[in-house]
Amino acid sequence: MTKFLVAIAVWLPATCLATLGCAGVPNSEGGPEPALVRVASEDKGDREGSDDKGTTAFAHSTRRTFPDQGWWCSDYTEWLSPERADKGYTIVLTGVEGTSYHNIGIARGLIEAGYPGAVEVRDWTTGHWPLFVYHLMALERNKEQACQIAEQILKYQNQYPGRPVTLIGHSGGAAMAVLTLEALPADRNVDQVVLLAAAISPDYDLTTALAHSEQGIVNFHSWGDVPHLVVGTLALGTIDRQHTVSAGASGFHVPAELSDQARELYAARLHQVPYRLAMLKSLNAGGHMGPANHKFVAEWVAPRLLETEQ
Repeated sequence: MTKFLVAIAVWLPATCLATLGCAGVPNSEGGPEPALVRVASEDKGDREGSDDKGTTAFAHSTRRTFPDQGWWCSDYTEWLSPERADKGYTIVLTGVEGTSYHNIGIARGLIEAGYPGAVEVRDWTTGHWPLFVYHLMALERNKEQACQIAEQILKYQNQYPGRPVTLIGHSGGAAMAVLTLEALPADRNVDQVVLLAAAISPDYDLTTALAHSEQGIVNFHSWGDVPHLVVGTLALGTIDRQHTVSAGASGFHVPAELSDQARELYAARLHQVPYRLAMLKSLNAGGHMGPANHKFVAEWVAPRLLETEQ
């Protein structure tokens, strides 16, 4: 109990500043069963506006009411305009604190760099940041949220076929991006995924997730992220409930028991980017919030999305 309280004391100040049950189905790659059921590839239950290019029915919410959608951000609705949606769709998954100026900074960085598509800051938490420990630990709830995010992707793809879809997750949101990929049906993929300071275990089997990302998964990681992704996840655990140093600090490791086909996926689609001093010029000092600032996103993350657009 003492260790738990100490861990919260370390995590809470930084976080304040930062701040359909699914059953498994067999893995086509021959690996372990994924934790999520894949949602239906045809979204037949809720298709309002799916043929109307003047709507953004795929979005979780276009409202900006206090505090759910970042009331301090006057551009939120504009980022989800139909004109932008026609050029692509990026979902920014928040950390365990929920919608904050940090994850809105990720969206701003994309816009500043000239990313032309729709950008949604997607809060998968309860919307109450003091429950951040619950958001970290509630694995079954998080799997349900991942299914809902996957459904959003399907709605968008049905409404705007052929446009690029990207997931960007910070901290707990990076782990949610992986769970979302696992929730997609076998015949649906996104274009690429970017993980920033991912709060997921380094030995997590990414085989299914990698198979659902055409351009692969880019993992920005830093050993400078000690309070959150070393001390914090050793004490409180990662999103996938492992008490370990996170992949956002150490990078991912290739699990020893993988098949040859799975190893090929890792080699082709997992792109790891360790922290380097050049990132300091982009206001990323290697800590937990560094990769979420708009300048770093504009200079290091957005170019990868813009390459996909071309």
